[in-house]
Amino acid sequence: VENLFYNMIARRKTFQNSSDDYSKIVDLLSRFAIHHINVSFSCRKHGASRADVHSVTTSSRLDSIRSVYGVSVALNLMKIEVPDSDPSSSVFNMDGLISNSNYVAKKTTMVLFINDRLVECTALKRAIEIVYAATLPKASKPFIYMSIVLPPEHVDVNVHPTKREVSLLNQEFIINTIQSAVESKLRNSNEARTFQEQTLDSSPITLSAKKDSNVSPSPYGSKSQKV
Repeated sequence: VENLFYNMIARRKTFQNSSDDYSKIVDLLSRFAIHHINVSFSCRKHGASRADVHSVTTSSRLDSIRSVYGVSVALNLMKIEVPDSDPSSSVFNMDGLISNSNYVAKKTTMVLFINDRLVECTALKRAIEIVYAATLPKASKPFIYMSIVLPPEHVDVNVHPTKREVSLLNQEFIINTIQSAVESKLRNSNEARTFQEQTLDSSPITLSAKKDSNVSPSPYGSKSQKV
C-alpha cells in the first residue's frame, strides 16, 4: 500500500504520527493472526530486518498465540468453551482461551471475534474484568481470546459509526452465561493449584547421628576430645 490518500490533504494530516499508526497496524494484524490460524501473517516496518508480526499456518490456536504474543502469554492460558445449550434455537456458542491467575499484565488484552468478524463489546469486556478483579492482584489484567458464533441477524453493528462496537440480541443472557463460565474456569483452576500445593510433603527432615560414649561435645566448636 502506498500513496494512501494522495489527493486528500486534509485526511493525510490525520496520519502525522507514523509510529502510532504502525503500532495500531501491528495490534490489528496480531489479532487476525491468532484467529485465522490457517493463514500466515507477516508484518515488518520498512527498512527493518525483523518482522514485528510473524505467524505460520497451524492447527493449534495456542501455537499461534505463542508465536504472536509470546511464550509467557501462551503458558498461562486455559481453554474455555460454552456450547449451545439449545441447538434448535441457535442462541450462541463460544470457544476461546483465557489467562489463569498466574498471568500478570498492566493492560487487558481482549480479542473478540463474532461470526469471524473482529469487534468490541464493552459490556462483555467489563463483565469479564469484574470476574478477574476478584482473582488477580489489583494492578494485573487478563488476556482473553473469544470466538462467538450466533445467527447474523442477532448482531447489531450500527451502534457505532466505525462499526467496531456491536450489540447482541439476548445480550444480557449471553454475557451472564460467558461470565459464569469464566468464573467457574478460574475457580477450578485455583482449586487445582491449591490441591497440588497441599499435597507436597512438608514434614521436616531429621538428621540422626551415632552416639559415641567416648566422645563428648567440645566447648571449642566442632572439635572433640577423649574423656
